[in-house]
Amino acid sequence: MPNNTPYYSTMHRAFVRELKRLTPPGQRLKIILQRPFPDPIALSNTARKLIAADVNLIVAYGSPATLAVIQERTDIPLVYAGFYNPEATAVQGKNVTGCGFKVPLTSILRYLRSLKQISTLSVVYSSLEEDSVRQANEFQRLTIEQHIRLTKINIKSRRDIEKLKSTTDSGAFFITGSAIVSSFIGDIIPMLQEKMAPSASIFPDQTADGVTLALYQPPAEQGKEAAKMAAKILLGTPPKNIAPEVLRDTELVVNLRAAKKIGINFPIHLIVEATTVIR
Repeated sequence: MPNNTPYYSTMHRAFVRELKRLTPPGQRLKIILQRPFPDPIALSNTARKLIAADVNLIVAYGSPATLAVIQERTDIPLVYAGFYNPEATAVQGKNVTGCGFKVPLTSILRYLRSLKQISTLSVVYSSLEEDSVRQANEFQRLTIEQHIRLTKINIKSRRDIEKLKSTTDSGAFFITGSAIVSSFIGDIIPMLQEKMAPSASIFPDQTADGVTLALYQPPAEQGKEAAKMAAKILLGTPPKNIAPEVLRDTELVVNLRAAKKIGINFPIHLIVEATTVIR
């Protein structure tokens, strides 16, 4: 599990609770939790470490961790969770199954445009994470269709955060579901607020002074579904006989407190539509 990513931490807690509930009485269950920094080298090293430990099952959270395990070509069963739109990439293998999610990025752009007129939008992503790249590219297609200029801000390490300071004309920011970006979100949000620009993300807002709005798939649901798959595998069901799932239900968080800081007023229809309103 990538380090410092609250979305995956919530998912893992739900996974552990559900797996313990499903484990037959008297059966010993040992969970080894690894939390590397989410860059390719660290994730590959962690995957090799778990394979060398000859575990019965590997659970990977997010696209980068999942692909790191798949690239090792191990026969150990793999269950993934927190994988954005797995149908769009090569997540396959006789020993692989899992639970992914999809968020309508068109809705996020529509929400941002309801907050203010946008001629330029900046996407904060990481080229080290293929699902983050896919989200950035999807947003690029959407902005072309709507005649909005798009800039991409690539975050691979903490020093890359300084790029945000040189972004001068962005009307709004979209923060992709990147574990690396999430690791630095506490430093990123104040920079965006200084620019008086609204921000949106597909990861849930963890702080009252965070992103302006978030549209996300509840992580606990994926954790529970992944646990059901893991329990079946541990009881002898081959992963190839367990159909992967993609969860599409979403929750909307609107942050009135963060919006007030940047002089934004939420339209009443968004407040009514929201699952959670931070005041």
